Amino acid sequence: MNTVSARPRIDERALGAGTTIRFVMLVLLMLAAGGAMILPVVRTLHAADGVDCLLAAGLDPNRAGDAAAMTRVAAQWIPFWACMDQSAPLPPWWQIAVLPVLLMVAAALLFLLLPAWKIRRRRLVALHTLDTDGSVLRLVEEAAGAAGLARVPRVVVDRAAPTTGAVVFGRNRRPIISLHGGLLACRGTDPGHVRTVLLHELAHIANRDVTVTYGTVALWRAFCTLVLLPYLLWSTFQFSTLAPPTWLATAPYQIRTLLLPLLLVALVHLARADVLRAREIHADLAAARWGADLHRSITAAPSLRKLRPVADSLREQWSTHPQAQVRRSALDDPSPLFGLRPLPILLTGVSAVLIHSHLLTYLGTYRRMSSWISQGAAFVPALLVCGVIGTALWRSVAYAVVTGRPAPSGVRTGLWLGAGLGTGALFIGLGAGASQWWIGGLAGLLLIVAAGTAFAVWVTRCARLWAGTWRGSSLRPALVLCLAAGFVVASVWFTWQTTQGIYGLFWQTAGTTGLRQTVLRMFPGATDTGHPAVAATAVVVPLLLTSLNSPLFTAAAAATWLLPALALALGPTVGRPRWLARARLDGDPSTARWETPPPLRLALVPGLVGGTGCWLAVVGVLAYLHTGQAGPTPGNGIEGLRYLAFTFVALTGTLAVTAMWASRGRHLLVTLIATQTAATLGLAGTVVLMSVDGCASRLSVWNTDCGWRPAWRALPDGNLGAFVNITLLLAALVTLLATPLPAVVSAVLRRQAQPGRAERRRPSRSRPIVRWSALGLPTALVLTLAVAEPLTMAKYQTSLPDYAAGQRTIQQLLGDAPPPTSPQTRARQVRAWYRHGGKYLLGSALAATDQLRTVEVGFDAEQAEYAPELARIRSLCVQLGTLAAWEDGYYFRVPDAETQADWHEFGRFARDGSRKCLSAVDRQPFDANAFIGLASARFDLDVAGSYATSATNSITDILTKAGYQAS
Repeated sequence: MNTVSARPRIDERALGAGTTIRFVMLVLLMLAAGGAMILPVVRTLHAADGVDCLLAAGLDPNRAGDAAAMTRVAAQWIPFWACMDQSAPLPPWWQIAVLPVLLMVAAALLFLLLPAWKIRRRRLVALHTLDTDGSVLRLVEEAAGAAGLARVPRVVVDRAAPTTGAVVFGRNRRPIISLHGGLLACRGTDPGHVRTVLLHELAHIANRDVTVTYGTVALWRAFCTLVLLPYLLWSTFQFSTLAPPTWLATAPYQIRTLLLPLLLVALVHLARADVLRAREIHADLAAARWGADLHRSITAAPSLRKLRPVADSLREQWSTHPQAQVRRSALDDPSPLFGLRPLPILLTGVSAVLIHSHLLTYLGTYRRMSSWISQGAAFVPALLVCGVIGTALWRSVAYAVVTGRPAPSGVRTGLWLGAGLGTGALFIGLGAGASQWWIGGLAGLLLIVAAGTAFAVWVTRCARLWAGTWRGSSLRPALVLCLAAGFVVASVWFTWQTTQGIYGLFWQTAGTTGLRQTVLRMFPGATDTGHPAVAATAVVVPLLLTSLNSPLFTAAAAATWLLPALALALGPTVGRPRWLARARLDGDPSTARWETPPPLRLALVPGLVGGTGCWLAVVGVLAYLHTGQAGPTPGNGIEGLRYLAFTFVALTGTLAVTAMWASRGRHLLVTLIATQTAATLGLAGTVVLMSVDGCASRLSVWNTDCGWRPAWRALPDGNLGAFVNITLLLAALVTLLATPLPAVVSAVLRRQAQPGRAERRRPSRSRPIVRWSALGLPTALVLTLAVAEPLTMAKYQTSLPDYAAGQRTIQQLLGDAPPPTSPQTRARQVRAWYRHGGKYLLGSALAATDQLRTVEVGFDAEQAEYAPELARIRSLCVQLGTLAAWEDGYYFRVPDAETQADWHEFGRFARDGSRKCLSAVDRQPFDANAFIGLASARFDLDVAGSYATSATNSITDILTKAGYQAS
């Protein structure tokens, strides 16, 4: 660090104000919330009722919101949505999509009418009617010239306002300044104060504050009228019509519904008030540069009754104007504009989660959720988090460098960001059902807070690094580069967090057995769920699968270390960074303090050696697994699983050693670069060795002949991508664990540095071309991985989910037994199943099997004699096969266990009998073998008919006992 005593004054415009993006956040929050909040209202207007569909799926409507119930729906996804499309159809998508457009149109009209309405309501008059001598107009013209405005704005007077202030409204191109009557009265006694007030209001115009301020006001009023009010009425009506048992069972959902409007009001007002306070200070500083004497003109507001400290703080946060003492102190030191205040950070986290949730509500309701669509929905909250939090962190670092103050670590900011993300996740439930508050437990919340903290620390460390290496006259290009990388990282986090929340329902219900069965399906040919490799892989299955749902996962991993690696490759600046001269307004420039970046070799040497170690470790795995002969299909079965598991363990050990080596310098980004470099080289080596399997006889696992067999084709779909993603994620986790290790060891061993001696780093002596060349190989490899993975996974990640395959998977995990419930509810479930299609299916099955028994056919006569009978039999066999298909996932399973067993047996015998029947009747000529085959088929179909009869009798008995009509 370079330090001297005096502190210069920083230009508050350095790196931008960062307030416009917060206005954008408010606009996006209202637009996203509009579509999601109006959806249930519109569905109510359509008189939709999907309770029967829930009952038919075997759910208890009073307990339809827990994990088991929601997974039960996922296990019958196809029949459930078919039932919902018929019983409770969704409104056309355009009815929801048009609402944001209506909001914008209404807000635009209101925005255009606000100035005229304000003038009429306050009875404002033109300045020339009161300023007969033109003295005030001359002050306005002189102040406009000092502010650099091209034309003088329109000026009106509010005669009813006794204060000596003013306000500007309208829009940037046509602003209107309203002078209070008290200000006009003191034009002769205190013209300096009048000039100061005018310069402050003109600063708002020059800073282009007017349009965004009043545009947000117009949108908020339109939102309250078109969305918030109907939603409040709807939620109140829904709440009043619920029976007490239903309300108690779904209390979390009902409370969230009622609190959502209150949360939105608080979010919008607090965020808007914080931005307006910052804009006021920016206007003060601009006016001061133009010669305004604000120290004398800023007067304290009338003192309010003192409350408790917390209440006073809340009152200050609720106010749209900063306190007088804050404004005065900011004139000498604009630290309030560069500080990291907890409230805006918390609000940003909550708003980002709400915006993301509202977008996913709309997309998920209409079942348009491919991996890329989910990734695209995450772009919006990621952009807001990076724009608001990232810019604030960079501004804080720039302020610390210019003024010589200690640079922030990002931990405190990250904790507040994580708290905001966690609060938003708790409020929306994040995958929880109507009867659950949260499904992730304390560990899930701590993970969200840790993610927010890690993101803020990473951005801060990158900002501190680039501040000492950037050669340009402005930090903005480096800021944009860092925010772009952070945008990719944040979008992947939001995608992963959401899919993990949704899949959490499945994993929570499936349990250990279900996870192990999932592993077996990932590796066709494996059958032993108790195999150690299967058990070990089952632990990370949720992480493996959810990592594939983000097409930019590898790109995000690359961004986390390439950005700081580029800064280290630039090396330290010669002398003072050039951007400091532009950011500093006055004061001693020698007081600036910036970090001297560590040499790139501290990261690359461990990384390159660790990458070589990864290759050697994988070679050792191949030698251990070598069989000397061709094995099973590459990548499949237990052998494929063992190969990846052993390789993963080998890479893990090598990465841990690399991280501990690189962490000696106690620099987070150096350790991150080293471990990610080693992981990238190790993955490249793994892919190469797997692709040339068989070329080295002592290392062959699956093949005995040499040839190029790409690894991404040898492994089942998605397994290589999941392996790459989990390895890169592991490298990041190892970095977080290893970086503080030296400090912990030093504390334990009580090794402290001698007093008065600061730690020094040996300056880098390598030439830039050497640094860039050494960085080139891992950079090229990781960029190749980042591009190749979404290309190879394009078919999987761009297609909509295969609901049939997903339904079969969950059915295999859950089995056929319905969840326990009361006899009354069970009867309602069976009745719904019977009404929505069960009656037709069972009736058709009984009719077809009865008719089949009446058709006689022989084979010893002319075939033409039995042609009509064979055609009739064929028609009945096709009909029974179709009915069997409905049992195989296209219609609900029977909510009663015994009846479901009969229904399932009907489907099994009907499928087999139909297949054998068609094979027999289509055989030419229809000889004895065909006749025997048809007889066997008719026997199976007759058994199927008996099971259909048994199922019908069971349903009739259940309905009759409950007092329902079975007809």
